[in-house]
Amino acid sequence: MSRSTALKIAAVLAVLVAIIGIALYDLPNLVLGADESESPFGLVIGSFTSDVLALVAAYGAWRAQKWGAVLLIVVNAFWIVQAITSLLVDTAAVEMVFSSVMLVHHIVVITLCLWRERVVSAA
Repeated sequence: MSRSTALKIAAVLAVLVAIIGIALYDLPNLVLGADESESPFGLVIGSFTSDVLALVAAYGAWRAQKWGAVLLIVVNAFWIVQAITSLLVDTAAVEMVFSSVMLVHHIVVITLCLWRERVVSAA
């Protein structure tokens, strides 16, 4: 697999997670506002910000820009911390499965961003 293909796959995976996060968590809580949202509003704003950053990073990664790959790594590293925290704190089986899947997803995206093509030695 070439580096540009790996970056495009990473970008698509990041966009999918960001759009799902925006649609299912961020927008509903932003519409409710700080007073009516069940989640702490700082968490909602932080989640929305990281999702928007992921979309910007995915654009850069899709275009094989170094800044896009770096930003995508940073956002997914942040998301890894969230997934691990959720694994340690949450007790519901559904949340544990979701956090586990997200943890694997974020590790895969980072791996794809760091992907290098094999160089055949001329020995």
